[in-house]
Amino acid sequence: MVRFFQINESVFYHGCNNYLDVGIVLTPRLDDYEQEWNGTDFYNVLEKYRPDNMLAHKQSVFMVADPDEVDLAGGGSEWLFTLSPLGKIQRHDMNWSSEISWLVGDGYSIESDEVISTANNYWLGKPHHDENLWEYLTTHAKIVKVEEY
Repeated sequence: MVRFFQINESVFYHGCNNYLDVGIVLTPRLDDYEQEWNGTDFYNVLEKYRPDNMLAHKQSVFMVADPDEVDLAGGGSEWLFTLSPLGKIQRHDMNWSSEISWLVGDGYSIESDEVISTANNYWLGKPHHDENLWEYLTTHAKIVKVEEY
């Protein structure tokens, strides 16, 4: 089942190290995204267990609902873009990806029940049991405001 969320807010935030003008539509970084993230211990696990009806990270623009979370979510730190999503939105708690890293680092196989369950929790949009850091994925989003971060 696809878990798209009806979000009351229509404004999200994205951090970038490069300046872009208001009005530009952000699209996924298909060419270099996998090369950049392939070396992490969570990316391939999440992709391996990604349901077919969910957006792949390489097919997504990443956003947060709070500008103070841009840095925590791994966004660039030079420019803060206020975005208006132009596609459906998926919401995932990034702390599940951190838990995958901990499990793999502790020697769990990526085929273990613990790792699979953790990846499924991410894709199902479940809140992590410790704390939450929500990332929102969409297919494209328009920049409506730009400011120094």
